[in-house]
Amino acid sequence: MTATGTAVPPRVERRHRVSSLRRGGGIPYLLALPAVLVILLVAGWPLVKIITLSLEKQQSGKYALFHNGGSTAFTGLSNYADALTSSDFWSSLVRSVVFTAVNVVLSVVVGVLIALLLNRVSKWARLLLVAVLLFCWAVPSTVSTQVFAWLFNNQYGVVNYVLGKLPGLSMQGHDWFANPHSGLAVVTLVVVWGAIPLLAISLHAGITQIPKEVLEAARCDGAGPWSAFRHVTLPFLRPLLVILTALSVIWDFGVFSQIWFMRNGHPEPGYQTLGIYMYTQGVSSSHYNTGSTLAVLMMLCLVVVMAFYIRQLFKIGDAE
Repeated sequence: MTATGTAVPPRVERRHRVSSLRRGGGIPYLLALPAVLVILLVAGWPLVKIITLSLEKQQSGKYALFHNGGSTAFTGLSNYADALTSSDFWSSLVRSVVFTAVNVVLSVVVGVLIALLLNRVSKWARLLLVAVLLFCWAVPSTVSTQVFAWLFNNQYGVVNYVLGKLPGLSMQGHDWFANPHSGLAVVTLVVVWGAIPLLAISLHAGITQIPKEVLEAARCDGAGPWSAFRHVTLPFLRPLLVILTALSVIWDFGVFSQIWFMRNGHPEPGYQTLGIYMYTQGVSSSHYNTGSTLAVLMMLCLVVVMAFYIRQLFKIGDAE
């Protein structure tokens, strides 16, 4: 937009930005260089090491992460062929996808509902709810996992005790973790419980940015609560929802501590998501080549989600 109010064509505006960057010289790049070097050191080197390990195979001795006590040989993609032809790998992958989908859908839906609730309650109730959410968010996952494990304990769990008070329902000694489906449902409660605070508070912040005039105009046109949410609130929240959903997929796909501690460090095959399978096959058995191979495959599974997430960030940046 020029001083006279005339719109500037996008191509001209881009040229203006490029010329402004050139006038600034290399100062912006120089300022960003320390952060880039730290990222390359912290994230780049481990990634290179993991890829290198995945292309080797232990021949003898015990392999150490920082020094090689045995011997290894370059084997190319043979580790990947072994992993991709394993039925256990595909079972854990399918289990991870289903587990992630359920967790993300529940987390986002409940997060939206709580965000809408925060927008409707009084100020003191909103402050109380936000404080409770922040306290829940501050609890480490290991602690919350142990609390939920106690709640669903088959001997003295509160859940069995309360459900047993219902008429016609006997829950004495019921073991929720005997069946992996019900056990993973308990783990889902832990994951969703820990994810809701960030989602709810972020979405509530997005709702507060919706112009009140737009909502009032929708009400004047006869829009009900559902119609106003669908045609006004949801379009405004869509960019934020896309980013939060992509982040939730990345986080939930790599869930580890909740399952590991819920099963006391010995998860049965029915609890083996891809993260658990990678740890048991690699780190805990000192087969770092196998673990690195599974880590690379796990990362490749998330490449599409990460690319989508970065693309949405660029789109939002261009829109601003």
